[in-house]
Amino acid sequence: MPTSPGREVARATSIVRYAPGSRFERHVHGGGGEEILVLEGVFQDERGSYPAGSWLRHPPGSMHRPWSEAGCTIWVKTGHLPATLSPDGSETASALG
Repeated sequence: MPTSPGREVARATSIVRYAPGSRFERHVHGGGGEEILVLEGVFQDERGSYPAGSWLRHPPGSMHRPWSEAGCTIWVKTGHLPATLSPDGSETASALG
């Protein structure tokens, strides 16, 4: 749920449908990051194309600009990931103590 251009801040779980050719603005995943499960179609961002069954994780501080050329349906959860994880999903040194 963007509250200002390019920044998400809410905790939410949603089913999102992208019509063919839909695009979403580049945004930063602030506190809590985002996880996506592609339910049908093909979801895309600047890192690749993700068919049904793909699981994506965008940790806090990451950004992307999603779209779907063919259309897709995704399950998306935002605002729940701890800030102590690095982009590859491993714990940062500060979290390990």
